[in-house]
Amino acid sequence: MKNNLILIISILLIILSVFFIISYTNKKNRIQQNQVNKEFEQYMNKELYGTDVITLINKAINNNEVYNIPKDENQNYIPDEENSIAIDLVMITNEEQEKTKAYKMEKINKVGIAEFIKNFNTAIFRITQTQYHRKSEKIKYIQISQQED
Repeated sequence: MKNNLILIISILLIILSVFFIISYTNKKNRIQQNQVNKEFEQYMNKELYGTDVITLINKAINNNEVYNIPKDENQNYIPDEENSIAIDLVMITNEEQEKTKAYKMEKINKVGIAEFIKNFNTAIFRITQTQYHRKSEKIKYIQISQQED
């Protein structure tokens, strides 16, 4: 009888321990997800300048590197279902056929951050679209559009 009671109590303790570990892990993941989202969401509904755009691109690239997001043959990050972040920059063009043209963050990074800041430091941008991962609820995609003067 005593052995059965010890066995039942041990099983209950194991179940409670597993429950608390899962609960703690979920809470920790939720806090991390909120921190990542806040880093990007603080720029929403605001005028951004070229330096802000580069800050967002650097944060997204850093995030992708931390989570080891793979790249395709063009060196663009391949989106996953939990942690990847992609940014597209929609720029105003002088071409008659197209009023705007979209560039991936990897292209801006490859061309050169210093060059981008030099040319677009005072240009005004806005976040025009965002998407979140279904699985992790982390920011997944941001579209930043250059605004006309």
